[in-house]
Amino acid sequence: MLYFQLINSSFKRNMRSYGPYLMATIMLVAINYIFIAISANTSLKKLNTGSVTTAMLDLGFKFILLVTLAFLIYVNRFLWQQRSQEMGLYSMLGMTSHNLQLLTIIEKCYLMVISLVTGLIFGIIFEKLAFLGLGYLLNIGHLTQPWFVSSAILKTIIITVSLFVIIMIIDLIKLHRMTPNQLWQPQAASHKQHGVLYTLGGIIGFILLIWAYYITLTIKPRISAISHFMLAVMLLVVGTYLVFIIGSIILLHLLQRNKHFYYQPRHFIAVSGMLQRMEQNGASLATICLLCSSILVILFTSITLYVGIGSTVKSYSPDDVVMVGTQTLTKDQQSTISTVAHHHNAKVNDYVHYQMTVPQYGYWRNNHFINQGTIQKMDNKTSGSVILLTTKEYNKITNQHVHLSGNQALAYANNKGHYGKITVNNQTYHAKKLAHFDQYFNPDHSIYTPLFIVVNKLPQHTPLATVTTFNYQLKGTQKARIKFEQDLQSQLKMNNMAFTGKATITSLINGLYGGLVFIGILISIALAITTTIVIYFKQISEGYADHERFHTMQQVGLSEQETVKSIHSQVLMVFLMPVIGAIINLGFAIPAIRQIMIQLNFYNLPLMLTVGAIVAISLLALYLILYGLTTRTYQQIVDSPVKSIE
Repeated sequence: MLYFQLINSSFKRNMRSYGPYLMATIMLVAINYIFIAISANTSLKKLNTGSVTTAMLDLGFKFILLVTLAFLIYVNRFLWQQRSQEMGLYSMLGMTSHNLQLLTIIEKCYLMVISLVTGLIFGIIFEKLAFLGLGYLLNIGHLTQPWFVSSAILKTIIITVSLFVIIMIIDLIKLHRMTPNQLWQPQAASHKQHGVLYTLGGIIGFILLIWAYYITLTIKPRISAISHFMLAVMLLVVGTYLVFIIGSIILLHLLQRNKHFYYQPRHFIAVSGMLQRMEQNGASLATICLLCSSILVILFTSITLYVGIGSTVKSYSPDDVVMVGTQTLTKDQQSTISTVAHHHNAKVNDYVHYQMTVPQYGYWRNNHFINQGTIQKMDNKTSGSVILLTTKEYNKITNQHVHLSGNQALAYANNKGHYGKITVNNQTYHAKKLAHFDQYFNPDHSIYTPLFIVVNKLPQHTPLATVTTFNYQLKGTQKARIKFEQDLQSQLKMNNMAFTGKATITSLINGLYGGLVFIGILISIALAITTTIVIYFKQISEGYADHERFHTMQQVGLSEQETVKSIHSQVLMVFLMPVIGAIINLGFAIPAIRQIMIQLNFYNLPLMLTVGAIVAISLLALYLILYGLTTRTYQQIVDSPVKSIE
């Protein structure tokens, strides 16, 4: 009974710390349950994209699990600092090491039960809402989900208990290693004298950041794009920690050595205060910066892909149905189309037939296309494909009357194309850029952007493909259109490379990107919770650390107003560093993300920039609101000693 009284008393005294901690753990438990429950849904797995969506959910759940573990360990370290003096006092009053360990176990079980029970209640309530949201994003209305998913509840309990056992063991090890005197009077952080290796670490941090940014700016739309981007991410993580922990301190030390700058009242206070804050909170600031960067990149990527589904679909299927073969449709095939259309009460519009060369894959070197052959022969150098068609075919499908003389040509690509004097298949052309080409598409559904070139005459011995497209009118839902296209493809006995239906591919991409947005939102919520709590506890730490500084600055002659203004300006400057760094990281990440999106047939750069600006501004606004809220707690901590003196 005594243990529970001590724990309850501690909770009441430290509610400023335990309250936000419990709120965060409850929400993280709820998010973990939502991921597990939706992943276990049977109707979701039966969809065409069900296996992909489930795989993404599993990947997202593993990420959230790592975030939850990192959060518990980080915040537990802060709570330990808050509780260590109490533990030392209990030890001096007669509690044995065994008593303290038992008290720690009961405390962690107490927190675990509150977090688990409340988290599961919120998870069960909001999981239904989240599932409806997923159905909306997938554009599917027939998904079913029970109110209680017993397997998800059991798995969430096992995971939560395991996580709390880990931090419990960490605390027990600390208790075992520390003496009562160390618990009662933790060793104060002393000023460190930094040597050459420390300076070298800061320089390496800046080099790693520059290297990471260089990679993101020079990534090409190739197979290696994702691996290069992951390398840039790893360099960015290490570089960010080194710059925040070491690089910023080196910069401030350089300012200190400038006597004309440093020994001015305003600069002296600002630089010395910033130096102390970066010494104490460099790792926390780097963590906040990386968390904000993750939120920006995840939301930017998922929202951009989802909003741009229309343009992505058009690059696969410019008309309702696109068929690619070695010859035009036979009379039997046309008859089959008419029969299937009649069966589904669909009206087929006029066919469009034209010939073009089979896509030739390769890479460009100074406007010279190095042809590697068909898609089966691509390698790490491959960066695009080339498709040729004659002016006669071009005029037929566009209803234009274009005339080209000699080696003149017209060229069009959704992405960066090649124009002017170009060489393709040992033939030199003077290519003029086309403003628009409605029939532009990616016939192989590959990750490489095709360049369509209109010429007078096709090179000899070049394999040809015949493209047939048509639109159709069908009354009914999107499901009826998909059924018609699938039936038509089945009756024509065409594979997915030869037959593309707009409704079908829209459904597939919608399912893929809808699931990505859903996972991105949940992950962003979890990261936002983690970021908020990290910022909150950092502000509390700042407040306690500024107790002595607040008094000292007043004792040397500064007024209370000047002191508060000075401290707050330093806090704001330090506070803004992570979000500014995150926005810079997003700015450098956009070119790399764009190159990866090009491989997914997304080319809408204005949309990308718009979404990026909206996401960055939204995060900055929320960040400043969070600063305003957490600063109140900071103000209360800093001001309280002054009031007591008076």
